[in-house]
Amino acid sequence: MKAFLGKYILHIDGFAGTSVGLLLLFFQDIASDFYQLPKGLILFLAAANVCYGIYALRLALIRNRSLNQVAALAIANFLWAIVCVGVILTYLEQASIFALLFVIAECIFVAILGLCEWRYRFLLVSSIQ
Repeated sequence: MKAFLGKYILHIDGFAGTSVGLLLLFFQDIASDFYQLPKGLILFLAAANVCYGIYALRLALIRNRSLNQVAALAIANFLWAIVCVGVILTYLEQASIFALLFVIAECIFVAILGLCEWRYRFLLVSSIQ
């Protein structure tokens, strides 16, 4: 499990963030209507996911990662999980059940990624691609 996480967790994290962000960006009107959320919130979620995903993919593709870079990524995941909880609490009555399930799933997913990246941060620093 450590070898798999050491080799692919950053790729998974980066691909997930970038793809979710781009999907939200390209389908912002549909997402806003389907999720019953303001378009501005959809754009915020999209932009944050794309920026985060690009950073994670960048880390996945470089050979010399610093401990600070990996730790920052893990902490960003934890902070994003807190943002997700805030979105859920703020839009609990307005959002569709699909929006709530999506944000809850994202919250759990990024918290698990953050936990794995934090737990294996020393292995991620020493991983050679």
